[in-house]
Amino acid sequence: MTVAALAAGLPGTYSIFAKNLVTGRTVQYREHETIPSASLIKVPIMAEIFRRVEEEHLNLDDTLVMQKEDQVPGSGVLMDLTPGLALSIRDLTMLMITVSDNTATNLLIDFTGVDAVNALMRRLGLHHTVLERRLERVPVIRDQINRTTAYDMSRIMELLATGQLISVDVSRRMVDILSRCQGPLSIAPPDPGTPFIGGLPALKAAHKTGSLDMARHDSGIIYTARHTIVSTIMSQGAPADRLLPAVGRLGRAVLKELRRDS
Repeated sequence: MTVAALAAGLPGTYSIFAKNLVTGRTVQYREHETIPSASLIKVPIMAEIFRRVEEEHLNLDDTLVMQKEDQVPGSGVLMDLTPGLALSIRDLTMLMITVSDNTATNLLIDFTGVDAVNALMRRLGLHHTVLERRLERVPVIRDQINRTTAYDMSRIMELLATGQLISVDVSRRMVDILSRCQGPLSIAPPDPGTPFIGGLPALKAAHKTGSLDMARHDSGIIYTARHTIVSTIMSQGAPADRLLPAVGRLGRAVLKELRRDS
């Protein structure tokens, strides 16, 4: 069964773009469809932070102070901590990616500004990735939705994997943080019945997840012994708990397709 046929038979709708950077083989399915980004938008925000480190000599040890009005619900831990806490930009960036902390993200959005993140995306040639606003804002303005495409996200991951996002050092540092993401690895889940016990896994990954009530996404870089693969699977239109296993099925199918010549 093709990846497209599998996607068509699963609950919800899907957008996929994946590429084997060694062989050049791709898997594409509605890859240019613009979809609410959920927490995938945190990768462009991180990119702008590290652009400033590289080009404007931003010190990651500089601190931002979290006020009560900064604390928002959703993923993360800062919403439960005491207001007035000073946190380094380094730690906020790590929290934004590893545990997808929404409060940390909003502090960084206020620091960078929306326009700077979007300007970097245009500089990178990513015209369908747009940061519109802070996260968990109430009330939600429906025409101001953070958004991206599977193609754009995989292109970001390809630039990172090849050391071309701003610089080799920036790419390396961002990949290191993405490798610490604690969200479920859906773009390359282990095959059922083959747990890695007493040995090393056959692959490692650097990735970022995203989730809304009716959406689940995963985007990242997959490293195997012979291949480096970038993959993004975005889903919407069904409850997130139904979409998560479906994205995992697609992740296995995409990885199998891209490694079939190995």
